Amino acid sequence: MAMKRYMKLVIRTCLILMATLLLVGCGETKTRKEINRRKAELKLHQETELKRAQEELWLTDSLLQQANAELEALQKQVEADKSALKATADELTLLTTTRMRRDSIRTQYEALGMKIRYIRKKQKELESEASKVEKSK
Repeated sequence: MAMKRYMKLVIRTCLILMATLLLVGCGETKTRKEINRRKAELKLHQETELKRAQEELWLTDSLLQQANAELEALQKQVEADKSALKATADELTLLTTTRMRRDSIRTQYEALGMKIRYIRKKQKELESEASKVEKSK
């Protein structure tokens, strides 16, 4: 009696083990396909965002250079007017607003630079993760 129970248990365990191995060995499951699809979409999204951020950074850089040139010229003019005691409130207000606009563009430039660095960092992490998966296979 005990031997029959033991044999049934062994057979049942073997069947479960074989079914599990069959499922694992049959290739990609629906979940694995979805994960791989999302990883591919993430990679495409990262590349698109990186290109968009680089283009925006290029435009922002040219705006920043222009704003810096305007601010320097305006500062020279205001300093000359101050030394001659001819500086007006409108000039000083224009200088302040030009400086604020330049600072705003600089902040945008720095934020785009950080965004680009972050995207590149995440891309490297995904590549290293993918290479680890390939090595483990």
